[in-house]
Amino acid sequence: MHSIPRQSQDWNLHDEFFQSTRGCFVIDEKEQLSKRHVRFNMDELAQEAAKAVDAKYCIKVEKCADGMFNKAYIFTHDNGKQVIGKVPNPNAGIPHYTTASEVATLDFCIPGILEKDKGNNVGAEYIIMEKFDGVQLGKVWPSLDPSDKMKIFLQIFDYQRVWTQKKFNAFGSLYNRDDLGESIRRPLADEEGTQINELDRFAIGPATGREWSDDGRSSLTCDRGPWKSLLEYRIAVGHREKLAIESRICAPKQLAMLYGPGLYQPTQEKRLDAVQSYLKLVSILLPSDPSLASGHIWHDDLHSENIFVSPKNPTEVVGIIDWQSTQISPLFDHCMDPAFLEYDGSPIGDSLKLPELPENMKQLSESEKNDTIKQYLNKSVMVAWRMLVKNKIPSQYAAMMFENTTKGYLLLLSRRLYELGEPQFRALSLDLQKEWLESNTNEEQKFPLSFSPEQEIEINADRELSALSSEVMKSIQQRLGRIWPDKALAEHDDYQQLKSLLAQIKEELASELVKAPEKKGRIRKILAFRLMPLWAL
Repeated sequence: MHSIPRQSQDWNLHDEFFQSTRGCFVIDEKEQLSKRHVRFNMDELAQEAAKAVDAKYCIKVEKCADGMFNKAYIFTHDNGKQVIGKVPNPNAGIPHYTTASEVATLDFCIPGILEKDKGNNVGAEYIIMEKFDGVQLGKVWPSLDPSDKMKIFLQIFDYQRVWTQKKFNAFGSLYNRDDLGESIRRPLADEEGTQINELDRFAIGPATGREWSDDGRSSLTCDRGPWKSLLEYRIAVGHREKLAIESRICAPKQLAMLYGPGLYQPTQEKRLDAVQSYLKLVSILLPSDPSLASGHIWHDDLHSENIFVSPKNPTEVVGIIDWQSTQISPLFDHCMDPAFLEYDGSPIGDSLKLPELPENMKQLSESEKNDTIKQYLNKSVMVAWRMLVKNKIPSQYAAMMFENTTKGYLLLLSRRLYELGEPQFRALSLDLQKEWLESNTNEEQKFPLSFSPEQEIEINADRELSALSSEVMKSIQQRLGRIWPDKALAEHDDYQQLKSLLAQIKEELASELVKAPEKKGRIRKILAFRLMPLWAL
């Protein structure tokens, strides 16, 4: 944290308060930093923080670790009280709506907002909230034994049970009624449409989820809700992606697949074909189970930095942060499994069979044993989690199982077709047609899509190439290990090592993917653009 003593007086003199200082971006660093640079009057914000806790003045300001979409500060006052101040970055989402929705969501889920932007002299939207006494779960999770980890996830389970029980009959994001015009708000009602009178200060308004802002989508003029039905909401998703592809609002870059000769090559035509196919399929993709048709508020980013536990009793959850961009969506559009469980292995499935250690453990090297044991423990915890959900929250478990169906995967991919996923979407559409034709329940309804033999050949070829593209990128991730630049962000201390390793990997891939010497220069340019365009190597 960056801290400044009281005698400095002018908090605005310290540029690090307004800049992104967490690490180095390996893709378009100048642009990425500008999206996370916000200038405002810190003196005014400090005064607002002091007023919120009846203090005379602020004696210290500490900047917390940068978030990807906001900045947070700890304000300490002359009366000993501390509060958190949050300011959104330019990339946080649509102004007013993003912050207004976060305030209402926090008030609805975990009340603790002390002050919010009222159009004063701060020069930026802000939220001032209570500071709870806790430490990030990530700092203690690795040292906890399995029984203590179980205590943590039982508490998170209780949160999710409440979120599952709260059902709404509309889709969008939550707001205070006074923050929305009448034309873009719906009253808060349960799944039967009965208005929740004790919560009449809230309303459902335009969606503020990340998918409505990322990669230039915030500039689109599109239907952002609220929607009164699941089908309306999901049709709007398709039209948003179609508009983004047609508008070419920016060149989306991602770290899930590596493009280039011998690998998958995306085109605008293929992406448009995928989204147009989605709009034809959407009505048959939605689940028939009525328990999956209602809207739910959910925290979709339960990683270990967003969960805080008591420093005296690390098995006690004291708070959850980062509710920005929360929206009311069906369960299958939410992240059902908490990220802090750290499971990245093969799909669990419905068998819920506990894992077993391999018989050749004694023959493994020490590092291999450690990796195997870690995978074994992580999968054991995940299976235990799924068992608990299956037994206690059947609708949440039904959503998990639906996500693993062809229809579920298609709905998942449809939300990000502008960035990636079109080869998998087109291939799964082909698979769904075969499932449809083989089913005895669809004899009276024609499948919405048809494929020529030439299209099937192209789709299956792209399926194989995209799988290879994903494998290559995954191998790079495994090679880099802990210094892999998640979300294209590298730690400062890892920058030089990462730069050196990526240069080496580029040379190896150039030799592996294209044997002809005259094509290696082209491969190097592609790899430099996709992996690390910031560095002229």
